[in-house]
Amino acid sequence: MNLGQKIEQLLKMTAMTKVELSKKLGLKDSSVVSHWVKNRFKPDRDNMIKLSHVFDKPVSYFTDDAISYSVAEKSEEPYDKKIYELLSNMPSSRPIGVLNEIKEEYFNISYYSQPEEYLPVMLEAKGQTPFALKVTDTAACPWANKGEYLIFCPSAQIANGKLALVKTEKGLSVKKVSFSASKAVLEDARKNIERRARAEVEVVAQLLAFYRKP
Repeated sequence: MNLGQKIEQLLKMTAMTKVELSKKLGLKDSSVVSHWVKNRFKPDRDNMIKLSHVFDKPVSYFTDDAISYSVAEKSEEPYDKKIYELLSNMPSSRPIGVLNEIKEEYFNISYYSQPEEYLPVMLEAKGQTPFALKVTDTAACPWANKGEYLIFCPSAQIANGKLALVKTEKGLSVKKVSFSASKAVLEDARKNIERRARAEVEVVAQLLAFYRKP
């Protein structure tokens, strides 16, 4: 039985809906649970621990049998403790949270923004947490089509000529960026060029991918 089947079985046994489970886990979007059930991706280590509490099951119940077997066989330490340590050392891959919609060329994102939507995409970005922005107005962001998502990874550096989320006194915007020793050149999708002092431009995140929901 795979992990999705286990979660689906537990939902039936407890007469709990996916929406109810998502609320108990503190998720904003119940579609994340649906993706788990369909085995499109797996819960990260934090959500595995939460699942164990909600369903009163050991954490090991929500791991792959192959992983569980190898860990149990190599140590006499408490089984759940070893599984917890194993999960704690795994990359923290998780669905991509959508933080904002791009409705105008310059916009802002609150530091306290919580994703209201998640993309069924798993990315590992060297300890950083990737995020997405949804393009709802192509006039504001002609790099993408309406309804597409731009997936970013937080970064203060970007290679010249690459797309990035940058911050100026106008706000955040998606630009192609090039730096020299003292200057910054920002280019939009219409080939409009803006030259600024390098100190006036802050790189917030680098663009990883474009995504459209199937």
